[in-house]
Amino acid sequence: MHPRARPRKLIALAVVLMPLLLGPRDTSAQRAETQPPLAVYRVGVTSPADVRRLTSGGWDVLEARGPDYLLVLGDEGVAARLRAEGFTVTLDRHLPAPSAISPLTYYGGYRTVAEHAQHLSDVVAAHPDLAQVIDYGDSWGKVNAGPIPNDLRAVCLTRLRPGDCALNPNTDKPRFLLMAAIHARELTTAEVAWRWIDHLVNDYGSDVEVTALLDYNELWVIPLANPDGRVKAEQGGSNPYTQRKNLNTSAGACSEPPSDFSQFGVDLNRNASFQWGGAGTSSSPCSLTYRGVSAASEPEETALEGLMSALFRDQRGPALTDTAPITATGAFISLHSYSELVLLPWGWTDCFLLPCPANKQAPNDAGLRSLAFRMSYFNGYDTGQASELLYAASGTTDDWAYGVLGAAGFTYEIGPQSGTCGGFFPAYACVDSTFWPENKGALLYAAKAARQPYAESLGPTPISTTVSVAVIEAGLPVTITASFNDNAFGNNGVARPSAQNVNAAEVYVAGPWWAGGTPLAMSAQDGAFDSPGETAVAGLSTLGWSAGRHMLFVRARDATGNWGVFGAAFVTVIPSGAFKIHLPLIMR
Repeated sequence: MHPRARPRKLIALAVVLMPLLLGPRDTSAQRAETQPPLAVYRVGVTSPADVRRLTSGGWDVLEARGPDYLLVLGDEGVAARLRAEGFTVTLDRHLPAPSAISPLTYYGGYRTVAEHAQHLSDVVAAHPDLAQVIDYGDSWGKVNAGPIPNDLRAVCLTRLRPGDCALNPNTDKPRFLLMAAIHARELTTAEVAWRWIDHLVNDYGSDVEVTALLDYNELWVIPLANPDGRVKAEQGGSNPYTQRKNLNTSAGACSEPPSDFSQFGVDLNRNASFQWGGAGTSSSPCSLTYRGVSAASEPEETALEGLMSALFRDQRGPALTDTAPITATGAFISLHSYSELVLLPWGWTDCFLLPCPANKQAPNDAGLRSLAFRMSYFNGYDTGQASELLYAASGTTDDWAYGVLGAAGFTYEIGPQSGTCGGFFPAYACVDSTFWPENKGALLYAAKAARQPYAESLGPTPISTTVSVAVIEAGLPVTITASFNDNAFGNNGVARPSAQNVNAAEVYVAGPWWAGGTPLAMSAQDGAFDSPGETAVAGLSTLGWSAGRHMLFVRARDATGNWGVFGAAFVTVIPSGAFKIHLPLIMR
């Protein structure tokens, strides 16, 4: 070999290997130049048949609608094909150009799948007494030796005792499961789950209601239900791919990279084994609502159903008309984006009368609707069944949780339709400025109600709970004041529940009612319980209380006999005379 030949060959080899060593390049700038610009189109619908034809036809129908139209994402070619199908199509708005923010991770700061996995490990390392990570299955890519393999991870958060966080539904701790990012392109949902996890572990011991929840409940979180799809979305960098589905590549000649109207995979939120294959699904493999070859065909969905079966007792009969008992326990929320909605079961029923007639409502509609409106009191979202606010969708995870197990299941659609904080790819800053603050209270309420969602959501909501003094000498009196509102329902939606007068309130000193605590009656501050909004007070003697911090619980009852969820406050008792002992030091 000529001595100069080797360097040339090495250089050539380096040119070939460099892209492999560095990983995929962020080609978002090239894509922005070559892809047709995306827009949102208003597609006119004049009958239930039009809605079914559109939602089952493989179009990228968004989670929003108008009085006589649905919204479809696409380019001018999509609009032309819709018109050729006989639809009336008008432009709603052009989508903004790709983010020009220099990414911290990708698209201005959103954390990658790897970072979410590391976050769970870090939480367990920092809080081994509160957190445990569960590997509940494998993604399609891992099962099928695909290019993007992932484990499916959940974290269980509770003050850990022996036997807690076991995959067994027979537990004395009610369970609340929050799931995010089953649709990969809905970036903000995983970030809200991240903040929920951090709020629970970081504020345990200082926030009284967080402390009460972790002492008595198990709070489970799945930050990324579709990690394969999320990896694909994040490969777009500052112009994320609109990958919605998992990465099952076994069927179809779909677009690669994925487009807004053609992509590989199965829509995991149309693949559940309850009411699979009905309205709002597609049998076309490249469609964004492709339901899969059979019910629960995808390993992600099979694993999710297995996890929920291990967390929640089966509390509902097999018939569609069977009602879960009023004492049923367990709640589940699936986070999606966007449109600022709280959706309750049923999602699969095709309803065009408002509200849905009784035969198209879930058997526990009263409790489900009340809980949904209680949550929307905190986040301000519109509330109702999917086809009351959007369109029917079959094979969804929230319908599965309720329909199969009787657990109260819901969907949040986070974020507005447009603006800086709108759409699938809102500015990262919106997570902390808007999405987390507006949903924090709603998630806390849901976690409280998980003890008995169909019963406690009917009762008054505790708005605030305070004590006259936070640190007190043993034997001295303390006053607890709590405000309750039975009219704490969101103002927008379908069939808003009616409020009742608050007619009683209680405080518990030595443990809550479900742990054997003894109630002490509270009095109406204004002299009578005679309105939906009341403030209740009680004077408590600390005589005989042990030194240390005590957790006080309150609740209120409405005129029809429904007790609401708990409120709580801390009181710290110190030995009698402790203030006098330290007074000379203070006076110096």
